[in-house]
Amino acid sequence: MKPPKTPKEFDYDLWTAEDGRCMVRVKRTGEVCEVDRPTFRLLRAEERRLRRSACGVPIECGDGARATLMSTNYVSTEGGGEMEGAWLIDPASVEDSVVTLMLEREFIKTLTPRQRDVYIQCVKLKLPQADYARANGISKPRVTAVVEEIKEKAKNFFGPC
Repeated sequence: MKPPKTPKEFDYDLWTAEDGRCMVRVKRTGEVCEVDRPTFRLLRAEERRLRRSACGVPIECGDGARATLMSTNYVSTEGGGEMEGAWLIDPASVEDSVVTLMLEREFIKTLTPRQRDVYIQCVKLKLPQADYARANGISKPRVTAVVEEIKEKAKNFFGPC
């Protein structure tokens, strides 16, 4: 097994062999050796600490310390260097969500009472079709057929994707 990439500042490559042995390679000399589990955990913890500190943003401590800045008050500014607030941007569009919800409500109005119930229980709430069939006294193939009818209506209502 090839050792995984480690931070540049970390002096060792760490990996677990397929047979469960804890392996360490000294980057400077290339020497590979097996270490006991507590030593491996200690080295892994140090590696993670270095990795986390390397991906943070500068903080106002002076001494070059870095930390991950997670604040809703933080806003990225032009020319802010490494400080970026891209994680603050919500990838979901509220407008798209509202339009989708409105379209779904209109679609549900086109369904028969049985289709509407199957849609809500099996499609939206993810109730297994067998459980729905058992609870409502109908056969599972009938529930499957209703789901197929709903899919066909959805294709016609929403159009091709």
